[in-house]
Amino acid sequence: MSIGKTGTVVIVDDEADVRSALRQMFEIENMAVMEFGGAEGALAAIDADFDGIVISDLRMPGMDGTALFNRLRHIDPEIPVIMMSGHGDIATAVDLVKRGAYDFLSKPFDGDALIASARRALEKRALVLENRHLSKRPIARERGMILGESPEIEKFRQTLDQLVQADINVLIIGESGTGKNLAAAALHSGSTRRRKAMVSVDCGALLGDHAESFLFGHVSGAFPGAQFPRTGQIVRADGGTLLLDNIAALPTGLQMRLLQALEDHAVWPMGANQSQTSIFRTIATGNTALHGQMESGAFDRSLYFKLSGYQLEIPPLRARQGDVVHLFRMFLAEVSADLKREPPILTSAVWRKLQDHDWPGNVRELRNYAANVAIGLGEASAASPRVLAAASNSLKTSVAEFEAELICRTLEQNGGDIMAVLAALNLPRKTLYDKMARHRIDPDNYRPKRGKISMF
Repeated sequence: MSIGKTGTVVIVDDEADVRSALRQMFEIENMAVMEFGGAEGALAAIDADFDGIVISDLRMPGMDGTALFNRLRHIDPEIPVIMMSGHGDIATAVDLVKRGAYDFLSKPFDGDALIASARRALEKRALVLENRHLSKRPIARERGMILGESPEIEKFRQTLDQLVQADINVLIIGESGTGKNLAAAALHSGSTRRRKAMVSVDCGALLGDHAESFLFGHVSGAFPGAQFPRTGQIVRADGGTLLLDNIAALPTGLQMRLLQALEDHAVWPMGANQSQTSIFRTIATGNTALHGQMESGAFDRSLYFKLSGYQLEIPPLRARQGDVVHLFRMFLAEVSADLKREPPILTSAVWRKLQDHDWPGNVRELRNYAANVAIGLGEASAASPRVLAAASNSLKTSVAEFEAELICRTLEQNGGDIMAVLAALNLPRKTLYDKMARHRIDPDNYRPKRGKISMF
């Protein structure tokens, strides 16, 4: 199961009414469900690659819940199993939790508590499968490829392939970090001009008195200090490709000179009496605001259309969410290989960021995040304010705050069910009540307000 996708909830219970009620409850929550009247049928449908969880009654004719749990442990000990038990079976259910069962709920229980537990179990299962995928041989790829598997990026690659041999000017538009320079390099390396250089000019760096000289060149004595002649970047691109990166930042005073050079394929170095011929392909990159700059007059309209033989737009990462995990895997595998270590185990904090973050820095930001995860810093920003504040307290205070937070979180996860909390924290009942009293924690605050589902 990939991150962001919900696995299957398998319900095992010999009572058809119970299975039907549970199925309806999960389907209302848009969760996939399979139901079985006995353990044997469920086992036939589950293997080590099973992407979901099992919810089973403890008491069933034939193979009971304990036997089912034991068989599932042999298939894959990391398949989450949630047990439903009556009051007289609590000791058995607690023992199963100690042996690795994910959770148990005593009948009658609240439907919201079961749904919440199931969601956490599905998330855990997805993490397990994702980490297994990452622990396999790193994904091999040719460095420099345009990465992704989404329909949006696949369409982009197809367009790029068509433009490679077209030998027309291309304006690549995209947000910062989307890979505009990578696309430009792909256009050049696949073209008939690949045997010549791709000369890159950062238009944002063309500032000051020497900007014109850098772009167009100069002859000796063209200006004070010009002792030796200089070949401009446009002439150096002859026969190859001229990459004008961040074209919107090109100074206004150079825009008309550049337009003339593009139209005439001729460059007049500063102070020269004759031009120099330079025939090249132009690839320019800019952000999505470039069109507005052209409309407002901040960027020359004629130059804009001269550069736009074809305008190629790279979609931002948030528009191709399906690529986030795919790219993250590749980056994490690469960085881990460079560090000569295995890819780390993903935590729920990393998973949630991959799911929920909109990546304003696009692929560049995702690559940096993968590097942080690889070296163990991926969750630094996920620490809660309470945990960060505890770092500056005394050890005794920090331990007490951590203990209180753990009890509160476990109560919340289990809907205030004391028996489930006892099992999860492996504490005697008296010890738990003493700690709740010391930290002034009221379990009633964590119990759902809705009525219980009596049929369970």
